[in-house]
Amino acid sequence: MPATRYTISGVTQDGQKFRPSDWTERLVCIKKEQLIKYNGHLKVRRIDGIKSIVFDSQLQEACSFTFERLLSFAKISHLVVTEEQINSQDSN
Repeated sequence: MPATRYTISGVTQDGQKFRPSDWTERLVCIKKEQLIKYNGHLKVRRIDGIKSIVFDSQLQEACSFTFERLLSFAKISHLVVTEEQINSQDSN
């Protein structure tokens, strides 16, 4: 079943590096019980030296609050968000 992979990059739409530098840790705040809920659908990554949050559309089913919060934060903060269609087995 196709899914969508979202990548929120720590770069604003005008090309500036997003601050504070620990924005991913503050936003995601992964705790043990959250990891069970996220079930591998959300990861913090460094892509080309830029902190990023990568998650798939299945996160919406696993934890709709987190899914909406991430997209809302990206929009409000003018962060670059990319979407990519993937097979569900490729989501990791």
